Amino acid sequence: MAMEKNKTEIRFKKLPLLISDMKKKEWIIESFPFKYKEVEYIVILTLFKLNEIKPNNFAIAKVEFILSSNIKQSIMAYVDFYNVHFYSTKDFCYFFGVELKNINRDIFNYFSEVFAPFIPKEKLLIKSNVERRLIGSRVEGNNPNAIYCYDVRRNGTNKDGSPNKRSIENSNKARILRPYLYEHYFKDSNLSFFFSDKQEDERTDPVIMKIFSKR
Repeated sequence: MAMEKNKTEIRFKKLPLLISDMKKKEWIIESFPFKYKEVEYIVILTLFKLNEIKPNNFAIAKVEFILSSNIKQSIMAYVDFYNVHFYSTKDFCYFFGVELKNINRDIFNYFSEVFAPFIPKEKLLIKSNVERRLIGSRVEGNNPNAIYCYDVRRNGTNKDGSPNKRSIENSNKARILRPYLYEHYFKDSNLSFFFSDKQEDERTDPVIMKIFSKR
């Protein structure tokens, strides 16, 4: 009986609290620090979209482990309430510096046990510049280099004449990258924030606001 209880017990006890708080604050993405084998990482946790295909029915969120010393190096995985699931054992070993010949099932249980305490209980709104940029580049899932805001535009209307609403991904991106601009326009859900992958396209908040006011 004890073994059955352990199998169904939630290992990531703070994860339901975090997800609930993210939804309450209207966020689908979060970042937090993680340390494994004395190496520091940044974790990007992203909730699955409503119609997004999941790896299985138990998957709760996608996670990306990013090397803090070189943010171009990362590995993707997903979590349920008990384990972190990697898509390739070989890639896991290479990324985290584990010898493949020593790999066994216990390594993933051990990794998940190490990971569990790092999960925050709530969405943390204060981020470093690196985390803000990482979140902004990941949240919409299209062009990761498009982080330079240059415009605010209306989304038009649906076939029934009702206004199209801004996506939560676009809201999160503007909220993390351009907080003042977001606060100025967020109440109008028909407005979306436009980003370019070219830094020279970026405009300041006053310039964007002036252009929008003249339309």
